[in-house]
Amino acid sequence: MTDKIKILFVNDEMRMGGVARVLNTLMAALPKDRYEIDLLILHKEGMLLEEIPEGVTVIEGSPFFKPVDQSLDLLWQEKDLPGLASKLRLLTYMKTGLIRKKIKKERKKILHKQYDVEVAAKEGFCTIFTAYGDSKKKINWMLTDYSVCNYSRNHMPLVKKALAHIDLNIADSEQAKIAYETVFRVSNGITIHNLMDVDRIKKELEQEDGSEINGTDGPNIITVARFHPQKSIDRLLIASHETYLAGNHHTLYLIGGGEEEEKLRSMVRDMNMENVVFLGYRQHPYAAMAKADLYVSSSLYEGFATVISESLIVGTPVSATEVSGAREQITKPEHGWVVENSQKSLTEGLKTALSSIGDLKDMKYFLKDYTYPNEEILKEFMKGLK
Repeated sequence: MTDKIKILFVNDEMRMGGVARVLNTLMAALPKDRYEIDLLILHKEGMLLEEIPEGVTVIEGSPFFKPVDQSLDLLWQEKDLPGLASKLRLLTYMKTGLIRKKIKKERKKILHKQYDVEVAAKEGFCTIFTAYGDSKKKINWMLTDYSVCNYSRNHMPLVKKALAHIDLNIADSEQAKIAYETVFRVSNGITIHNLMDVDRIKKELEQEDGSEINGTDGPNIITVARFHPQKSIDRLLIASHETYLAGNHHTLYLIGGGEEEEKLRSMVRDMNMENVVFLGYRQHPYAAMAKADLYVSSSLYEGFATVISESLIVGTPVSATEVSGAREQITKPEHGWVVENSQKSLTEGLKTALSSIGDLKDMKYFLKDYTYPNEEILKEFMKGLK
């Protein structure tokens, strides 16, 4: 019997979000008779720890890595002096370049086997950590569009040097790959779309009925997002308001929460938007998404927005701003629309989408036959892991 391939995935945390969710989906899909999977979480926290697949060995990072995902500004605002000291220590190691030796030293404390493949599950610090390890093959997984948002802008020389030790860069969309290769001047990239946990989505659809989506004043539209500037929910509120005033009545449901929630609620009050409903955070939003007539994605940037694919899987068409991956997901007329990434185009796109409820119903009917190509995507990942 052939020995299993030993894989180490490296992530900084497991909070709610696209990276942790996509990582869990991939680890669950990889055949356990072929792969021995370990997951190193540099700062072991987050709700998605609960969803790590059975059979995956979880390793916790050493205390040195605890501040890796923490915001210096937030630590300062909270007057967390121990946290500030730890964060500044980490940043000093990175600025001086001493982080390379420090990573090698810390790895010996927490990792006790030789890996065939190591995957930095989030580009940035995880890339640096993986680059200076001793795994036989090193992969960097990029999940955002670096032409729009460069998370490594403060440490460019360090990341560029680390990438010289990376064997393969995997991007979740073609645009993200091109952007990353352009910014960092690398050429060893490939594009593999994210796997989707279709079985989990369908199971959750059976457990909920989406009864909260019950507006009667025109179509029901929905978005599910972290209330963060990247998701630009403020633009969606303005688009909804202008569209409603133009006569395209509808109810807008917002599922999520985050640092911009009070700002968004204030906007709704100031514009007297009685057609907006905040549903709060939902761990299982799929029934609500399926019940809606239209999903709207108003993001400023993405890598490959999994929620767009999730909406198509549950049978709801999408109107999305043109971000990385959108045109690779919305490929047929029944899938929806991709609009220019501006307030004006988002608004006009919403007006177009809501101009005929009959068209939306036809699109939902055709989406009953939508299938997501998980099998082909998994094969591509397994090729990359060889």
